[in-house]
Amino acid sequence: MSDLVVCAIGDVAPGEVEAFTVETEHGPHSFAVVHSASDHWFTMDNRCSHGRFKLSEGFVEDETIECTRHGSVFDLLTGESLNPPASSPITTYPTRTEGDAVVIDF
Repeated sequence: MSDLVVCAIGDVAPGEVEAFTVETEHGPHSFAVVHSASDHWFTMDNRCSHGRFKLSEGFVEDETIECTRHGSVFDLLTGESLNPPASSPITTYPTRTEGDAVVIDF
């Protein structure tokens, strides 16, 4: 794994989620970045494990995100699905801030 800058901290307001496409060694990759209201940062692949819908269009509540397509809710830290219809977790990445950048282990 290596460090990858996904966005600037000013790009995502507290309690919100935003999509970012970043060039990686394997080509462009779409991420959803969440800045929780409690000031924690989370990054995941920008797709629901159930319906392949963009999680960046979801609803953030506390430290979960709800996919707007079928209502599956995921834990932002573990990626675990908390309710059906999704039964598989989403891929999450260790996320931290460095200066004004949001950085993940990718």
